[in-house]
Amino acid sequence: MLLYHGTSKHSARKILRHGFRDRSWTAKSHKFRNMAKQGIDSILHGGALGHGIYCTANWKSALHFGPVLFRVELQPGTRILDLDLPPDPRTLDRLRREFGHEILTRHPLKVMPRNKRLTLDEAIQLARHHQSGKYHSGSNSAVWDFHQTRLMEIRSLLIRLGIHGWGESHDLDGIAIFATDRLKPREVILSLPTRKLAEACNNNERTDGPHASLDLMIQTMHRATNPGAENTRKWFHEANRILSY
Repeated sequence: MLLYHGTSKHSARKILRHGFRDRSWTAKSHKFRNMAKQGIDSILHGGALGHGIYCTANWKSALHFGPVLFRVELQPGTRILDLDLPPDPRTLDRLRREFGHEILTRHPLKVMPRNKRLTLDEAIQLARHHQSGKYHSGSNSAVWDFHQTRLMEIRSLLIRLGIHGWGESHDLDGIAIFATDRLKPREVILSLPTRKLAEACNNNERTDGPHASLDLMIQTMHRATNPGAENTRKWFHEANRILSY
């Protein structure tokens, strides 16, 4: 899967020095000791899919977040939940029969007896149920907020059950990776030399000039003659030299 991550030059320098890191929550926290045993070094928890490191298969979408475009790679074994699939109605019906309708309206741990736990599949179907609720909420912000709150609650359960991220790589929202050790920067594809070029990428449908393809955008970067363009290219080559080690 070819994935991109867009960011600012300031954040890109941090990524080059340290990789993708979360500076607020780590596996050293008592809340995440169990996750540390699974090899998850840090957890992020902003954006439509909650906190995390966002990546996408759409290079223009990635450049919404900054003029530096990384090619990133998921570690083997990374488990990404596709939220766009419809929930299984049979699983939801069974959960309602066992725990009542509140299993769909409250935090599952506040509804289920202490000796009960959601299986991974049950947590997945509840997450997809609330994602579908967000999608069909239309302009009703209260309904959207309700399902978003429930979705973020289930997110923490999915992390404990071994899910490393969720989303769909070709959606505008892309994928949010919770476990930062699952994502590696492999190459700097672009470092845009002008603010105008970066801002033009906010129009995902624009296909004129250098925005027609990623290859043309790369050519524009290398041919730019504006003040600072040469420094941008020097930084670009130095960044890739660092990543090649």
